[in-house]
Formats: sequence, C-alpha cells, structure tokens
Amino acid sequence: MRLRMGVDTGGTFTDCVVIDEAGVAHTFKELSTPKDPSIGLYNVIGKAAKAFGKSLQEFLGELDFFAHGTTVATNTLLTRTGAKTGLICTKGFRDTIEMRRAHKDNIWDLFLESPEPLVPRYLRIGVDERIDYAGSVVIPLNEEDVLEACSVFKREGVEAIAVATLFSFLNSGHEQRIREIVRRELPNVFLSISSDVLPQIREYERASTTTANAYVGPKLTVYLSTLESKLRRDGLSRAFYVTASNGGVMTAETAIRHASATLLSGPAAGAVGAMYFAELLGNRNLILMDMGGTSFDVTLINDAKVTLSTEGEIAGYRVAKPMIDINTVGAGGGSIAWLDKGGMLKVGPASAGSDPGPACYRLGGTEPTVTDVNLLLGYLNSEFFLGGEMQVDVQAAEKAVKERIADPLGMTLMDACAGIFRIINQNMADATKVVSVERGHDPREYALISAGGACSIHACKIAEEIGSSTVIVPKAASVFCALGMLESDIRLDSVRSYLGQIPGIDLKDFNAAIAEAEKTALAELLQEGVEEERAVLLRYADIRYLGQHHEVTVEIPHGCKIDESHVEEIAEAFHRAHERLYTYATPESPLEIMNFRITAVGSVDKADISAESDSAGDLVSTIKGERSVFFESIGDFVQTTVYDRTKLGPGSVIQAPAIIEERITTVVVHPGWRARIDGFGNIIMEEVQ
Repeated sequence: MRLRMGVDTGGTFTDCVVIDEAGVAHTFKELSTPKDPSIGLYNVIGKAAKAFGKSLQEFLGELDFFAHGTTVATNTLLTRTGAKTGLICTKGFRDTIEMRRAHKDNIWDLFLESPEPLVPRYLRIGVDERIDYAGSVVIPLNEEDVLEACSVFKREGVEAIAVATLFSFLNSGHEQRIREIVRRELPNVFLSISSDVLPQIREYERASTTTANAYVGPKLTVYLSTLESKLRRDGLSRAFYVTASNGGVMTAETAIRHASATLLSGPAAGAVGAMYFAELLGNRNLILMDMGGTSFDVTLINDAKVTLSTEGEIAGYRVAKPMIDINTVGAGGGSIAWLDKGGMLKVGPASAGSDPGPACYRLGGTEPTVTDVNLLLGYLNSEFFLGGEMQVDVQAAEKAVKERIADPLGMTLMDACAGIFRIINQNMADATKVVSVERGHDPREYALISAGGACSIHACKIAEEIGSSTVIVPKAASVFCALGMLESDIRLDSVRSYLGQIPGIDLKDFNAAIAEAEKTALAELLQEGVEEERAVLLRYADIRYLGQHHEVTVEIPHGCKIDESHVEEIAEAFHRAHERLYTYATPESPLEIMNFRITAVGSVDKADISAESDSAGDLVSTIKGERSVFFESIGDFVQTTVYDRTKLGPGSVIQAPAIIEERITTVVVHPGWRARIDGFGNIIMEEVQ
C-alpha cells in the first residue's frame, strides 16, 4: 500500500492527514509540544501508523509523499528567540534595518514604536566597498574590514551572519567574496547573503529579509536536519518536503537555505486546499477562515486563485519573499479573555496554546479561554472531546471564567461567557473584512470555508456579521492545512531586478535576461527531484507607472519569447490590475518594469476525490442525543439535537438549531441557518431567508 501524508504543527494541535491508495483521507490529531515540535509530530505519526495496523518503520516506508508544515521559523520570529545574529553591510549603512522606510504603521499613534531590530547596532558592521547603480565597482572590497568583522563576531559568540551590501543584486562579487572569508573564518555560523536570498532592488527590503533569514535559520536548521535524520533512520525512504509561504513545497535542504520562505508554512497550505475546493465545488469565490488554537487565518480566493504578496510583514519585520496574502490575528480556541485597566473585556491576542492550555484541559492553565467558554455554552461535548480521547474539566472552566471575568464585572457566569463569545466572533469578522472589504471585494459574493477544529462553532455568526450567506465545512475541516499540503506542488520562486520602460523596452535584452533566469530556476527545480516533463516555468513582472512608489505584480506570457504583441498584453494586464486595486488606471502613462519573477513549479500527484450520489437516510438514526446549548439570538439555553456526522449521508438536511459532532470537529448550526451534506461529504450551511 502506497500512502501520502501531510502533517501540520499548530500552536495547540498537530494535525495529520493520510490518503490511501483508494483516495480515502484518514485524519489524526495530537497536542503540539512547543518545546520540541518533533515530539508532537512523532506522536501523531505513531497514531496514524497504529490505525493502519503497521509499525512505525513499515508505515514510514510506505509513504510516497510526506509534506510538513512547521511553525518553527514563525514562532522564532514572533518570540524573538532566534540566533545571535551579526550583519555585514556597506560602510555607512548599518542603520538601514532600523530606519526601515521611515514609514509609520499608524500615523495617529504618537507612541507607536517599531520592533527592536533583529541585530543590535554593535553587531551591525560596515565594511569599505561600493558598487554603483550600474553594477560597477566604485570602491573595491576591503578584506581587512571583513576579517575585523569576523573577529568581532567570534568574540561576541555570533551564531548567524547576514550580508547585505549596496547594489549586490546587480553585482554580487563583493558579497560572494565576503561569504568566502566568513566561511573560512567562522565555518560553523549560519550565513545568508542578500544576492542569494533576495536579489532585487530596494535596500531595506533586501536587508530585512536577509537578516530575518539568518535570524531564524539556525533553529530551523537544527529542527529540520534532526527530524529528517530521525525519519530516515525510522524508515522514510522518499523525499521529505516542507511547505512554504508561497503555497508550494520544497525539500528540507532548500527550506534550510531559504528559512524565511517558511514563515507562513501551515496557513499557506490551507489556502492551497481552498483553491482545490474552489475547483472541486465549482465555487471559485471563497474566503478561507482557519481557526486553530492560537490564531485565526483568513485568505481570499478570487476566481479560484490566491493573491501573492511581496510586501508581507511578520511580527513587524519586512519579509519580501512571495507569500500568500493571509491575514492573521490572535483569535483561536486558546485565546485568553482578560480585563484591561479600564475594566473592558478583551479576548486575545495572548493564547494559552497547548502548554498549559485552556483551564479545562487540566494541564495547569488557569486563564479563561475561548475553548472554556465554548464548553460552558454547550457547544462542545465534555464526554466526546477529541473523540473521547481527551478528558476535560467543566468545573475548572467555570472557575476560570467566574474568578477572572464574571465576578470582577458583576456578571453572571453565562453572561460573561456570552460576552466572550460575542467578542471573539467580532474579532474574527473584522479580520475577515481586511481581506475582503478592505481589498475591494464584497463578502456577500463569497462563500466562507470554515477550517480548523474550532471555527465551525463560530462560522455562522461570522458570516452574519460580514454578510455572507453560505458556509462550507469541509469533510476534513479540522485538519484542513494538512490536507492542503497534499494538493501542493513543488514551487520555487526567484526574482531578478530588471529596469525597463513600456514603451521602449529592449526586447532582445529582456528575453535574454529571462532565459538566463529560467535556466537557473529549472536547474534548481530538477535538484528537488522533479522530472523535467512535470516542470512548468511561470513568469511575472513588477510594474508601476513611471515615477510611482509602489508596483503591481502581473503575470506575463510564459513558454515563449516576449514580442511587441505580448508587451501590449502586459500593459493592459497592468492597467486592469491597477484599476482593480486602486480604482483608477491611466493607460496613456508610460510604465516602468522593476523586477521580473520566475516561478518554477513541479507538479505532484493529487488526491482524487469523487462525488457520491445522494443517499440521505433516516435522520433519526444519526441523532446522538440532545444537550442544552446557549444561542445568542435566543438569549438562553435551548435543548438542541446533536447529530453524528459520520452517519450523515449526502443529501441529508438539518434544520437549526443543531449540533453536528465528529471526532475532531464540532459544527454549530445557529438559529436562522440550515445545513445539508453535499456529494463530497462536506457540510453546506446556508442562511434561511
């Protein structure tokens, strides 16, 4: 039996999906282990192996494909627990990463502070060298300065070094020589040079991305290298892939070199899964909502495609690698409810995570969380948490909410719970508006995909707030990101700065530059184990109106030489994109190309999910029982029917209010909604007009 597996390490749970030869998806879930994520990963793989009746060695040996989404790089940056990092730059420019672009995120906040640079000033060392705007050497590299920098770094115990000199994207000679010297003098440090990490124009973005890459690199290297060695020893014979922020996967070796490309590893895979569902269901406009234990991630799928951004920030640090446009807020099952200095009730962004976890987990947590509230409001079944594998403590949840929220506010326990539930829903609705309303999209024209173990409790209320009338709960909703990994292709992004104007671009030179970049991109893709017949090279260009500050990325024709007719197509595509984003276009204005991008894609085999014919049976046989559940629109507890999702067949229709339970997901059909099971086993909830 040949198997394909995806494992996503989240803040609270580690999710696993295994697809067998018949195309059936098997789902598994274990608590994450933040101190060593590989423990949680091995726990869930062990559970999967046991379910298939195999030893770990046998199970790993039968994997044809294994993809892993990891939060190691993300958490390293968020918690600032990365390597002690040094920066070598052009003399006089060591403050670039601190000055940023002199832009303030909120001009109305007089006390807003930017995050501390990842490299302290005394470890940012300038060396004598200079390359000009044309790529010519103006001042040769002073190698004695580099040796002196290495001496300082050795004395200070630096573990990683970033190198970012001026105009290295045009001429990387100085950076290459610096790399040779550093590797000779400090052979054990993690080294990132900007001409490898991000060879494109814009000094701050290049320096910031390279620094972030160096900062998170050592910890990711240790994690992935150790994990891969252990998996190989325990029977894994095929390539071990890591999901990237662009929605693709890459080998662990490549992920180590491009550590900053994994900063949205798990959520990006969920977006890929949403694109797959858009095609599968014939609904090309979707908004993916993924609520985990610590965060709520939202992605807009327009015409079955996601938007890639090169202007992303993680924890306030610019990372200009291509990443799926995902809005993330601190709103998950572990989000803590608290009172601010003025006595105002807040929920999140701090989370109890999995250690110590919500109060009801009985793992040492004492703070009231969203999970505790969902348990007290009757949405969660205390006897069937994680399919009965995990025992929860209702009294501990009551105590946490009562002592921390209800008593200080002079409220009843249930009023406090209802308030927390309302606030977390509003927080998530606001996050959803960021990728829809604020991007010029009307959420009423989109269906919501509810993913993550906790999201389907809240999904109807979020939909009501933003105006959407349809919520789709996938069959593998609780492990949706892990499932998305199995729909991800191998994808490598590269960029090269190229300045040219439309009209007037030198097509011979432009085509030669593209050809050279494509040759390099294809070679790197083949090194990932991709067969050449499965390789596709896509092209994009960063274009702006001449003199503009920001550019727009548009896809340009691939697999051919660019001629004048293509240039006209490119210009028209840019004007359309600019009008969609900024509500205006000026076709009479000249355009300026800043960069071109090559995306090398190696297709992998996908799961084949086929629809079943409607075979709705007797709903009575699917009823597990009843329990008292609080509904905000009713303002009280109501005896509510609980259905067993595993027994619901295609065509089944359920009227609200209702609870649909399965081992790792709970779906709440709120008053004013109804649910039906489609031919793929998904739950479709629709607002009743």
